Amino acid sequence: MISVIIPTHNRRNLLEKKLRALEIQNPSEVIVVADGCKDDTLEFLQNYKPAYNLRFLETPSKGAAFARNTGAKAAKGDYLLFSDDDVISKVGWLEAHKHAGSANAVVVGKLVLPKHLKSGATMTGPKAFWWNATGANTSIAKSLFFHAGGYDETFSAYGGEDPDLGWRLKQEGATFVFADRALAEHWDESYEETLLQKANAAGKAHVKVWQKYGASEIAWALGVHPVMLGVKRFTLPLLKPFAKQRIDYETAYMQGALSTLQERDSLGKS
Repeated sequence: MISVIIPTHNRRNLLEKKLRALEIQNPSEVIVVADGCKDDTLEFLQNYKPAYNLRFLETPSKGAAFARNTGAKAAKGDYLLFSDDDVISKVGWLEAHKHAGSANAVVVGKLVLPKHLKSGATMTGPKAFWWNATGANTSIAKSLFFHAGGYDETFSAYGGEDPDLGWRLKQEGATFVFADRALAEHWDESYEETLLQKANAAGKAHVKVWQKYGASEIAWALGVHPVMLGVKRFTLPLLKPFAKQRIDYETAYMQGALSTLQERDSLGKS
């Protein structure tokens, strides 16, 4: 049995779209964790009665890591499928996760954009790695998830919790599998307006993941090694005329990473 776990925060319309898309998947259990919702999310959940087994939990606003852990603890399934409220499943999504799953596998599904969106976070393979096993579209055996320690709830702001867990799963010897048929669309309609803010936050969070473990492999994989950041400071302004949005994202990410590294250096000197 696989339990679908959905953290949500004040996005009732997207959540409804997601839950209705699950009606064709025939899931055994769906758990929605309402993370400090102040809109009409809870009212909707109380009145929505799908054919599948839907449960919902309410938590204080502590972030996605806390919400996912809460859902995982409540889950009855042997496997957990983490899927954010803006990720809309397509036909065959759940079956593809079931087919690819095993006791030691971390299954990363394919994530694409709907036709009306021109930009957003995607995952198109053909391989999966520890750093891109995100809570958007990833399944894992519950025993493996808890053996690795679950999500680190100290990553309460945007970013960091996914690669942090991915690194620990790698240390546990997990295999990372890309499931092309576990297809979903990423309906992040606020992507462009929040792009730079999220990029900056991710840069900061990923440095903290590196600092937590001290492994240079993490810094290189996440693009926050000082050597890489030095190269980016020189090359990104030169590349901006050719890919403005991408370079703006990389610049904001670099600035977030550098600010966190500088904070560490200043604390070390004090």
